[in-house]
Amino acid sequence: FQINLQKKMRVTGVITQGAKRIGSPEYIKSYKIAYSNDGKSWTMYKVKGTKEDMVFRGNMDNNTPYANSFTPPIKAQYVRLYPQVCRRHCTLRMELLGCELTGCSEPLGMKSGHIQDFQITASSIFRTLNMDMFAWEPRKARLDKQGKVNAWTSGHNDQSQWLQIDLLIPTKITGIITQGAKDFGHIQFVGSYKLAYSNDGEHWKIYQDEKQKKDKVFQGNFDNDTHRKNVIEPPIYARHVRILPWSWYGRITLRSELLGCAAED
Repeated sequence: FQINLQKKMRVTGVITQGAKRIGSPEYIKSYKIAYSNDGKSWTMYKVKGTKEDMVFRGNMDNNTPYANSFTPPIKAQYVRLYPQVCRRHCTLRMELLGCELTGCSEPLGMKSGHIQDFQITASSIFRTLNMDMFAWEPRKARLDKQGKVNAWTSGHNDQSQWLQIDLLIPTKITGIITQGAKDFGHIQFVGSYKLAYSNDGEHWKIYQDEKQKKDKVFQGNFDNDTHRKNVIEPPIYARHVRILPWSWYGRITLRSELLGCAAED
């Protein structure tokens, strides 16, 4: 059983739990743990100071959670759990415990309003029924914004549209959350997007997929309301960020939040 944490994290423990299937308790009594940074070459977690694989005690029944801690912690992007002994089938519910290596993923202020209206601009604006009272302006592109007109919608549906956020100072950007919206019952969202960044607001670079050496296309939303978070690894260091919608449903519509911290950190 494998989990991809999307970037290297400090993993300090694991909680496991079994389940009942057709009235029969099933659970994992013991397991081993392996970890990796590329998903290809794996290291087994060892008993401290030896070359022996650590066998962790698992569950005694189908419902009581059981926690194990990793001392020392694992620092990795991928974690695997290998069941050793199971009751009936190897049935698992689990949670990993830990934290970021850097601790730089605070919301930068779209939802809270710390990023002010004047800092948010866009390529174009859509007005429902051509009325100003129904203008889907960039300042409304805030995560979880409520109301009838509660997002940014572009005036045109093409791949040259953008939503721009000026963070005023150089900032380390480690993640992004996007969300769609509804226009009088019509579901609208951005299905995928690219990111561009700049320090002067004039010369822009598109964020690259390091492995494929081309523009990275981020997976966006599937509906009008669910948060979709993407990790930006390696991070972007910039003052200005643009979200460049690449595919969409209905109209290009966004509510968003940027995650990160001041660049000095």
